[in-house]
Amino acid sequence: MSESGPRRRTWWPLIMAVVVGLVASLLLYELLDEDGSAAACVPLEISVSTEKDELLADLAADYNAAAEDSDGPCAKVTVHGLTSGAAMEALIGGWGAAKTGTPEPQVWLPSTSLWLARMAARGSSDIVVTQENPSVAASPLVIAMPEEMAAQVRTRTPDPGWADILSLATAPGGWASLGKPEWGEFTLARDNPLLSSSGLGASVATFHAGATSAKVRLDGDAVGNAEVLKFVRGVESSVTRYGNDAALFVEQLAEDDRLGTPPISAIVMQEELAYLYNRGVAGKGPAEAERGGTPPNRPFAVIHPREGTLVFDHPFVVLASASPEQREAAADFLAFLGEPEQRDRFRTLGFRDADAVDRPTPQLQEALGLSADGGLAVIQPPAGRVVESLVDAWGATRRHARVLLVLDVSGSMAQIANPDSVDAEIAGRTKVSLLPGAVARALELLSPVDEVGLWTFSTGRTEAVPVQSLSKNRDALLDTVGALRARGETDLYQTVSAAHAKMIGELDGDRINAVVVLSDGANTPADATARQRLLDAVSTDNSEVPLPVYTISFGADADRTTMAAIAKQSGALHYAAVDDPENIDEVFAAVFSHF
Repeated sequence: MSESGPRRRTWWPLIMAVVVGLVASLLLYELLDEDGSAAACVPLEISVSTEKDELLADLAADYNAAAEDSDGPCAKVTVHGLTSGAAMEALIGGWGAAKTGTPEPQVWLPSTSLWLARMAARGSSDIVVTQENPSVAASPLVIAMPEEMAAQVRTRTPDPGWADILSLATAPGGWASLGKPEWGEFTLARDNPLLSSSGLGASVATFHAGATSAKVRLDGDAVGNAEVLKFVRGVESSVTRYGNDAALFVEQLAEDDRLGTPPISAIVMQEELAYLYNRGVAGKGPAEAERGGTPPNRPFAVIHPREGTLVFDHPFVVLASASPEQREAAADFLAFLGEPEQRDRFRTLGFRDADAVDRPTPQLQEALGLSADGGLAVIQPPAGRVVESLVDAWGATRRHARVLLVLDVSGSMAQIANPDSVDAEIAGRTKVSLLPGAVARALELLSPVDEVGLWTFSTGRTEAVPVQSLSKNRDALLDTVGALRARGETDLYQTVSAAHAKMIGELDGDRINAVVVLSDGANTPADATARQRLLDAVSTDNSEVPLPVYTISFGADADRTTMAAIAKQSGALHYAAVDDPENIDEVFAAVFSHF
């Protein structure tokens, strides 16, 4: 006893210290995130429109690093990019149900408050904390044109606007009316107002110009005014394609410029996108964009329409779902964005200062040739109910489409789309079983007078539903897709070549003509010669009238290289539902937003 007693008294304090240390370590571990930052930091998720999401992600990283070095309370800000229209629909319909593939946000930074006006008009204003949302930057909506084309327009009208676009769009011979027959027809590109801020702004601007021409106010009555609608239809008649993301479209234009593809005559976009294009950094990250790149062969000149220009205000919107702590963190992050260093980051990417929208920055003056005192005739955004009315009217005024949908129904389409899916509605479903919902979602974006047909292919092809107006064949399309069965090989090359040839042979010059192809595998058998024949056949270099072939790679085994090459050669875009094949309905919606 005399030996053991003292020994226990000697070791007991040490044992207690070790235990306390272990407990403290475990508690500290529980208070740390995976990256080692303190879990006490308030998490703040921000959804940002895609033209500025990478910049905001970089600024959030700087903010988080500074917060970690301070002794006070901190927030951990994370950022994801999503088009403003898609984010609005997700907020209204329930973020989880929308399947955006992104975390639910507590702050939203769309491109323009027009989306908030639409949200309020649909009875969903309670989703945001307040309708007074400060602007972090500004960017006017412009008509961007290759410099030589803009100069030619200005020979007739030094201060051009939408009325001049209408004149060119409807003039026999297009550019021949301005002494440039070698440029062909006047072609316009703009985004879809259901999804894109540039598209929504373009609709507001053209209806405003139509109302100005008709000498009426842009209100609910003007949206249905016959003279206004005639003006808007005239402008829309020159549209060669719509889109759902102006930032992605400008990337494609930069690639077209490098390849020497004949340019589109005019594109409606935010001024800052034209700035990035002219500096040769379209689609680049903020660091590369700030350094600059190789300027394009055909830089843009920008037109601020004389009838008036919409200015996108890039509002900082705190959502009602944010907790009190998150609202406090949001206010702190907003203050951080307003500091001189961060404001300068916005300027170097082509944005204007929110408190000086009528004064172009030195960066804009240099890249776009703007004068320092160049004022803007700014359009005041119409009321939300008017915006909703003109979005509805767009379906009747836009240029209509003629589309052939080509679906792969080879044996691999019977495979489970995503074996790892945690979505109860998706788990265990085959790829082919997901097509009916995706096609239905796509057709919702079209009008009854748009024309759509359907082919399927596996070992050979089937011309399942002829190309007709949706008023006649919508049910046949949905019934046919709902009854699809997967079997056989993958006759990709011959099917796409035949579909392209058929649509070229039946081209409707009054419509947007296109082919949409979905495939989940490589051509069977592999045939490099046949592949090259296909790419040559669809190439814009080998056709007097280009026909875009939009492609969708579905699932991990899709031949993404070939599908991307088909789209690129034909002047279209390639989409992929590979990592998240259950999002195929959203991919279809993105593709069909071009029509």
